[in-house]
Amino acid sequence: MDSQGRSLEAAQPEEVYMDNIIHKLQLLNYEREFCRKKKPYRKSLTPTYFSMPHQVQSGNEQFFYFTSLAAWLLQSCGMSTPTPKEFDDPNATLQAILQGLRSLGFASPSYPPTKLNAGYGKEVCAVLDGLLDVTLERKGMVIGRPVHQEERYEEEVADEGDMDDAADIATMAAQEAPIDEEEEAALALGGDRDMATAHNPEATPAADTAAKAPLVSSVDPMQWKLEVERVAPKLRLVLAADMRDWRQHLEAAHSRSDMLTASWPDTKAQLNKLAGEVTASLEKVDGRDRQLNSQFEALLVQYQSARQQMTAAQEEYDRRTELISECNSDLHRVAAALEDVKQQLDSKGSNLSDASPLVRLKAAMNNLRSELRHMEVCIGVVAHNLMSLNLRDKQSALQDAASKQQRGLRDMGIVAAAGRGGL
Repeated sequence: MDSQGRSLEAAQPEEVYMDNIIHKLQLLNYEREFCRKKKPYRKSLTPTYFSMPHQVQSGNEQFFYFTSLAAWLLQSCGMSTPTPKEFDDPNATLQAILQGLRSLGFASPSYPPTKLNAGYGKEVCAVLDGLLDVTLERKGMVIGRPVHQEERYEEEVADEGDMDDAADIATMAAQEAPIDEEEEAALALGGDRDMATAHNPEATPAADTAAKAPLVSSVDPMQWKLEVERVAPKLRLVLAADMRDWRQHLEAAHSRSDMLTASWPDTKAQLNKLAGEVTASLEKVDGRDRQLNSQFEALLVQYQSARQQMTAAQEEYDRRTELISECNSDLHRVAAALEDVKQQLDSKGSNLSDASPLVRLKAAMNNLRSELRHMEVCIGVVAHNLMSLNLRDKQSALQDAASKQQRGLRDMGIVAAAGRGGL
């Protein structure tokens, strides 16, 4: 396995892979560029399409969808990977896709390529996810981690609470009796003097007299008016209406009821006029529809018959396609069996033409002959030794018999001589 390059290892569950795959394909607008590119149109992916097996009409539908999608992504990356067909050799198709992945810089996975033959599983999802990342990079799209903003909910709630309190205070102030500007000025001056006296109880009567003297403004009246016009809109207080007050609800309901009552006659006349126009238009459309039906009735009959013929032809095409698929599967099975038979015939032919067993047999026979000659020599030597021993035993036996006979004769001679001497 290559030690460097992008990884194709399945490190996440299938469901997580499928969620990422669908979002990335939507960024590539795959429904228009891939699913609707040519007829027959392909269906859009579901969140569990490649995560588990599906009950489909043809057994290789998931595998064909996977290989077609992978080839489209490789072509989007600039690779010259051919578009697979439904009845192509699966191994050749996978080899072309893996070659394209290696050209893009992917490392060889640790799992065997046969894991991709099923058309679903973590390995299939990992291959598609890696291809989508490279395709998005080639398209100039970079997917980063999400940036979460800080939550300011508590501060906003506090601000809204402060605004509600300010509105309540302003409402209460508005309900009180208004105070003239002169009274406000007098109160302000009196308050200032009281505060000054409170802060400085040792103030002299001269200071009190100076404070009570009339004020003379040194500001130009025109500039004052201009400043008032400029600042007045900013000082205006807008009181938020309290929607919890039932009186305001009732007043709003009465005002809206009056508005509806006043506008109802004109609206009713306009609606009646519009209804008449719509009725006349519908009658015209119905008349035109009947006229078109009468004019194109023969064409409609021809269209229906042609549609029935097309439906029958489509059913026949589907049936023949299934038959071709079955025949292809039978052909693959027979080809595999034929390959096994060829291998067996080749092994048997090589065994028949091989002369090594005969050579080994001749060598074994020569070894046996040499061993037999050696055994015969050993047998001759042993027979000679036995014969020598037998002759030696016979000679020793004859010598013993002769010595015994001589001793007997001597004994007999001694006895005879003793007999004669006694006589």
